[in-house]
Amino acid sequence: MLYVLFGQDTYRSRKKLREITDRFYTFAGGRESAVRIVLPESSRFEVEQAVTTGSLFRNKQLFVIEEPSEAAVDVVVYLEEQLPKFAKSDDIYVIWDRKTFSGTAGFGAIAIKYAAKAQEFGHLTAQGSARFLEEEARLRGITLSNSRKRNILTLFSGDSWKIIQALEKSALENEKNEEVSSADTALDDRLIFSLTDAYGLSERVKAWRIYATLLDAGMEPENIFWRLISHVRTTLSIYSLVQRGVPVGDMARIAGVHPFVAKKAAAVAARIPGQNLKCRHAALVSLDFQTKQSRGDMALGLERILLSI
Repeated sequence: MLYVLFGQDTYRSRKKLREITDRFYTFAGGRESAVRIVLPESSRFEVEQAVTTGSLFRNKQLFVIEEPSEAAVDVVVYLEEQLPKFAKSDDIYVIWDRKTFSGTAGFGAIAIKYAAKAQEFGHLTAQGSARFLEEEARLRGITLSNSRKRNILTLFSGDSWKIIQALEKSALENEKNEEVSSADTALDDRLIFSLTDAYGLSERVKAWRIYATLLDAGMEPENIFWRLISHVRTTLSIYSLVQRGVPVGDMARIAGVHPFVAKKAAAVAARIPGQNLKCRHAALVSLDFQTKQSRGDMALGLERILLSI
C-alpha cells in the first residue's frame, strides 16, 4: 500500500506522517519493521537494499521514503520503477516531500496515481489557520483570549510552524501565571512593527487588518499615528541619503537610528518612489493638523490613509 504526503506545510505533513507511523507501531507491536530512507543521503544501491531486504522480526513492514525531489536521478528512476510494486504490496510505503507535486509528469505525479491516498499540505488559508489554531489549542489544553487569537492569526496566518510556536509560548506564559494584559501588550508592540512594515511595503489589506486588530485590542489611534509618521520620516531621511550616494554603512549614524532600522528603511526606500513617500508624509501631517483643529477623526483618517496605499 502506498501513501503520498507532500507540500510546503511541513508541520502538518510531519504530523500526519507521525500518525501513520504510530498506528503501524501499535499494530506491529514495535518499531523493528520500520525503515526510514532519506533519499538525498542515499545511493541507488542503498535504496534498493533497504526496500528489498525483508524483516527478521515481522511479516509486515513500514517504509518511510523522504524527499524524492532532492534525490539523485538514478535513485528516482529506480523508485519510479518500483511504484506499481509498492501500490500492490501488503507492506506500507509512505513517500514524504516538502515540495509541491504538480502537473501530470514527473515522479510526484506518477506516485500520486499509484497511491491509495495522496494528501497535499499547502499553506493554510485564513479560515484554515483559524481552524488549525483552535484545534491545536484544544489538543494542548491551552486557553486563549479572543485578543490573543486575533494577534496570533494576524501575525502568523498561513504558517503552521509559527502558529504552533506562538501557542507554545502562550502555554509557557500561562504556566508562569503572567498577566494576560502584559502579554497582550507585548504582542501589540509586535503588531505595531508589523503594521509599519506592511505600510512601508504598500501591503494594503495586511496593514488595514493589523490596524483593525490594534484598535480592537484597545490601542489608541494617536499611538498608532505617531509610530506611522515616525516610520515615514525615517524612511524619507534614508531615501535622501540614498539619493546623495551615502554608503549604507554610514546611514544609521547619519540618520541617528539603529542599523537594523536603517536597513529596513533602505529596503522600503528602494521600492517606494520618493514622491510617494513625500505624499504619505504630507497626508499624515494633514491628518494631525485637522484633528488638532477638531476638523478630523484620527481613527477614520488613519483607516483612509492605510486603504489608499
